[in-house]
Amino acid sequence: ESGDLESYLNSISFGVEDDGRFQIPTPGQLADFESVVNQVLQSDYDGAHAAAQALGYELVEYSDSVTAKLFYVLREINPIPSPLANGNGIYIFRPAAAYNVAIHAPHPAADRNTNKGAITTFMASDVRYFMMAGAHRRSHPDPSSCQGFSDYRPSDAVHNTAHYFFVAHKALENFDDSIHYVELHGYGSSSFDTIASQCDTGGNPAVANLSETISDADPAELTLMHSLESALNANGEIRTCIYSTTLDTGPADKYTQYLGGSTNTLARYTNGSVSVCDQAALAENNSHRYLHIEQSWGIRETAATRELMAAAIDQAIQDYFAATFDINPGLSDAWYNPATSGQGFFITVFPDLNSVSLAWFTYDTEYPPEGASSNLGDPGHRWLVAVGPFSGNSSVLDVSVVSGGLFDTRTIIDEQPGGSITLTFNHCNSATVDYDITAINRQGRIPIQRVATDNVALCEALEQ
Repeated sequence: ESGDLESYLNSISFGVEDDGRFQIPTPGQLADFESVVNQVLQSDYDGAHAAAQALGYELVEYSDSVTAKLFYVLREINPIPSPLANGNGIYIFRPAAAYNVAIHAPHPAADRNTNKGAITTFMASDVRYFMMAGAHRRSHPDPSSCQGFSDYRPSDAVHNTAHYFFVAHKALENFDDSIHYVELHGYGSSSFDTIASQCDTGGNPAVANLSETISDADPAELTLMHSLESALNANGEIRTCIYSTTLDTGPADKYTQYLGGSTNTLARYTNGSVSVCDQAALAENNSHRYLHIEQSWGIRETAATRELMAAAIDQAIQDYFAATFDINPGLSDAWYNPATSGQGFFITVFPDLNSVSLAWFTYDTEYPPEGASSNLGDPGHRWLVAVGPFSGNSSVLDVSVVSGGLFDTRTIIDEQPGGSITLTFNHCNSATVDYDITAINRQGRIPIQRVATDNVALCEALEQ
């Protein structure tokens, strides 16, 4: 299937409060849905599609006509408003994406426009997973058997365990416990007043309350939440508050003790709660991987402010993963810039030598003279070699320009210094080459990615 994925997602209906459209899955259905998600994660797409149909779902290979990206969409065959709908949500997978991040929209109808914000964020970011609930959080009339508060119903995707949303998250977490989650919520005017009484909002109507669902204890710690705080502060259009029961000292600081999301069952699972329905996760078990974002109406109201938030989240993801990434042997591969296909790099990491070797296959700065010929290849072919130590996510390499050789022949080689390259890895499938080739007085930057993604999993395993 192909089409405009963003438009499709924005066309989905969720019903209304007390409409009874959400159907509580049986234990068997929950187990079967978790199995389907596991099949998708293991790339068994045909098996997942076949098994999903018994649950009223289908797995569709979806080619987005706008971005040309390929997605796997696990969706209801008959969603709301169909009388056959079960309201358990839509789940999207993009295994080729760069960042091991899931975007959540658990309250798409009740927290107005959070579905739109989550969709915008997902489409703007190079992340692998997207989950959006399929019904109003208070669609089901009964109280939740997991968390029996009046506001929590069985249809609430993040306050239950008998929900496909929970078991999909459980499958993701058990498949890869390095995934980061970004969950978008919204709060109203009375909550805004409470937050403003505890946190310095600066009179700004656009305020994001950031939480890891566990009280923030270290404002200097490098986490995705603090990266988002920095990204939003740098932009200045959206004010930030941080959930902390220990650091909050009054309305003049940046902290609040409100809307921390501490009862979120998915976050509790990620953070090691022994009983997600009734026990909060312990502070010492904070994984720092679950980012709960409460947004004022000033953020959610317009497409422009939603795009600001999406851009900040995208920037925070890039900044955080770059800052926490270390070069490892799983990066050894063929790399290139798709815009200049036909040129590229062979990169090899030698961990015991703390060294990176790079071979750059490229062309001369001008076309060869008309009529120029060579016995093998194009007369304009050029290659450079570079070697250097690495630290963290970057390596500074000394470039050599080699000449005097013949094909498969022992000759005296002339090797001359050619400049320098700074190689910076953002994650396992993204890097930049900053070059200064002194021999031709050329400087520039090249974004590169792997020619094939087969070794990304190895790189991510070594990174953990």
